[in-house]
This record gives sequence, structure tokens and C-alpha cells, in this order.
Amino acid sequence: MNILPQILDICSKNLIISNITCNFQKELYSLFEKFIYHPSNFIPSIIISLQKIMNDVILQFLSSTFKAIDDYFKNSKERKKNFYISKSNVARTLITIFGELTFSRTLYKNKFTGEYYFYLDDILQLEPYKNYDPVVQALMIRDASLTNPNHSSYHSSLNSFNLEKLYSNTLVPIPKSTLYYYKKNVKILEIDYNEIPTDNHTLYVMVDEKWIHEQDKSRPNKKKWIMSKCFVTFTGISRKGKRCRLIGRHIFITSSNNPWKEFMNEIPNIYNFENLNTINLLSDAGSWILSGSSELKLYTNNKININTCEFHVKQKINRSTSDKDLRIKIADIIYEYEDKKKFIKEMDKLIESKTSDSRKQKVTEYKNYILKHWKGIINMKYSLCKSSMESHIQHCIASIFSSVPKAYSKKNIENYLKLQEMILNDVNIFRYYLDTYNSSDISKYTNEKDVDFSLFDKPTSSIISNPSTANPISFTLHSIAHPSF
Repeated sequence: MNILPQILDICSKNLIISNITCNFQKELYSLFEKFIYHPSNFIPSIIISLQKIMNDVILQFLSSTFKAIDDYFKNSKERKKNFYISKSNVARTLITIFGELTFSRTLYKNKFTGEYYFYLDDILQLEPYKNYDPVVQALMIRDASLTNPNHSSYHSSLNSFNLEKLYSNTLVPIPKSTLYYYKKNVKILEIDYNEIPTDNHTLYVMVDEKWIHEQDKSRPNKKKWIMSKCFVTFTGISRKGKRCRLIGRHIFITSSNNPWKEFMNEIPNIYNFENLNTINLLSDAGSWILSGSSELKLYTNNKININTCEFHVKQKINRSTSDKDLRIKIADIIYEYEDKKKFIKEMDKLIESKTSDSRKQKVTEYKNYILKHWKGIINMKYSLCKSSMESHIQHCIASIFSSVPKAYSKKNIENYLKLQEMILNDVNIFRYYLDTYNSSDISKYTNEKDVDFSLFDKPTSSIISNPSTANPISFTLHSIAHPSF
């Protein structure tokens, strides 16, 4: 229901817009008079002062309008028929992008059910006991998702809406507990992403995990971990100098115990698997990764290639010996000559040279890892696209969730990971939150950017309306442009 016409009619009848316009004109006149006679530091000072005036005018307008709407309902036949007045002038304060908005409303009591009711809170869709308005909530969630909440608490986007406090260093940081509260309560919906073309008939799937500290009060002084899993899919790489960019990239993050099932519920909607001939799996060959690789085959023409990341192979070689020449020699045996027998011989000699049994056992483990995944290692050598999963796991998860000494609740971490996933897949978190706010009937969110080009439509008439007969907004704009005092 569009209530804007009724609100404008109420504002017009109560002379709210006219009174505020008059006050606004006086403030502007006073401001410019001050700077005409004292022009030092003109531009910065006038911008800060103008923002304060605008914020004050908007807060005054909202407070007066809310009061007028509540009074309108109080005197209506509908109210008198269904509600008693329980208490008048009940104050409520909301933190908005314009500052603290304080307004009064009436508490009613239903004549038939006995339930208490705030008409104004209902029509404005304001949740009880929430001190931040939905726009501020959306900004906080966006900031806390883009950066660590420990940082966004002090460096919020809200600061730019109050330059006066920023200039005087009187800004109050948003409590970290508040940021986490709103972040964990975001409604996570299935995202309907646009389809990514697969013209080269090839898909690359990089997979890895990252361990995140878990909160567990039942086992104090003992470390517990949450295993987050990250899938990065792409169709190719574009190179420019030393820089590379993944083409057709999509990221999926979860802490679920069934990561492959959830991943395959989403990814076929983004890539046309019927059009894919080759699917390259790039990973460190972890058991949970290889056990789910068969899930990637949806059609008979889907060929799955297992590729073992070079980073992990060389990590095993480097951990086996500190001799740089021997490291290079073993790597060349694998990647240059692909000689498995010579590799076994060289590793056996290395194992025999170790003095302690524990060290011999460790080097044997590294040798067996390389032998077990020999085919995947050679596949990676011939793959057109190499793995950058270590960089991605650092960027996607570690930089936000494990770079600072903080533990997370297992029941909330999935929400945090999904918000991070949305940001990495170019979902506008600010818009997402506002579009899904108080919308219980939405089960899927479409990540399409609708562009309104009506601004460029040709006008049907060249006649400019007379301000005296126009609507309240036109009258207000005309009054600002043509002051008369």
C-alpha cells in the first residue's frame, strides 16, 4: 500500500512543510550572511554547516510528520471504533543517518483483544526495542561484512553523514556487540545469480578449507575449530602483464557438514553443465575434497580431471629437507622428468639420512602423499590454468575470520560466511538487507541490477505547473528556490 499521498496530505494540512521551509530559509540566510562577512576557510566550513542544517531540517520534518500521522489516526473513526487510548506522547528515539530522531506516539489498547498497539510503529514497520533505523542497520551490516567488525566499529560509513561530529572528534563508535547482533540476524536467502557463459566448454573448480576458532564454553581452555570450506569456480584466466584475472568467477563458502551437496545445489544454476566437456578440480587432494569429486559429473560428457596443487607438493618437498639443491633436484624429477622410480629412490636415500625415527616417519608421509597423488600432480603440470586457491582462501576467509584472535559461535558462523560469499559475488549487501527487510514472503533473492531509465523519457508536456496549485513537494522546492523575506 502506498501511503505517501496520505502522508503528504497530512503534512500539507498541518502546515509542516511550510513551517520547516520557512525555518530552512532563515538558517540558509544566516549561514550565508556569516560567510560573506567572514569568508576564511569558506568551502569546508560551509559544507559542514550545510550538512548540519539539512540534518536538523530533516529530523524536524520527520518528527513533526510522525506526530501528525499519529494524531490523524488518533482522531479517526477507525481508531475510536477499535482502540482505546492507553497512553499519549510515548517517546521513541531512532538513530538515523541524519542523527538521533526523537518523536512521540500514542499507545493504544484493542477493545476486543486487549492487546496493546502502536499504530505509528506498525505503519512505519519499526521493530520493537530496535534503536537503529533500517537504513542504518543496512549500513552497519555492510560495513561489518566488508571489514572486520573490530575495525568497522570505529570506521563506519555513518561517520560521513555527521561531518560536524567527525570534525570535532565527538563521534561515538558503534558497539561491536551491536554490529555482531545485526550481522548474525540477517535473513540469508537463496540467491538467484545470473548464468555465467561456458563457451570454452571448460570449468575449473578450486577447493580448500580454513579452520576458524570456535566458541565453546562447555570446554574452557581447550581449542575447538570450525572447518569452513571454500569453492572457487571459473571458466578461464585473462592475463595482462604479470597480473591474472579469473574469468566467470563464482565463490561458494559454507561450514556445512555436507559441502558438496550444498555446492551442487547452487552451481548448476550458474553454469550450464550440459555444455561442459571438461571439469578440472584443483585442490590439495584432501580426503573430503576427493570423496565429493564425483558429484561434479552431472552428464555423460562431463570429464573430471583431478589436479593436485603445486604449492602443496613443493611444501612437502621443502619440509623434507633444508638442502636447496636437493629440493630443486626432487622438484625437477617430478615436474621435468615425471620419473616416479627416480623419485622413490631419491626420497628413500633422504629418509635413510635422517637420524631420528620421528623425522624418518614424517618424511615417509610426505613421500607417500606425492606418490598417492602422482597422477593429479602431473595433470596440474599440463593444466592451462594453475591453482591460486591459497591466495583465495586468504582473501575470502582468513583475512576476515582468522587474522585476528577471535572465536565464533557455530550457530552464527554460517550467516557470517554467507554474507562474505555475497560480497565476493558482487551482491549489494546494503540493497539486499533493505529489499528483504520485514519480508517474510520472499524465499529467493534475485541479484539483478534493475536500472530505471525513465529519467531520460521525453516529457509529455512542456508546461511547468504553477507552484501555487502544485503538490506540497513542488511548493516546497519553489519556496526554497524563491525565498521571500
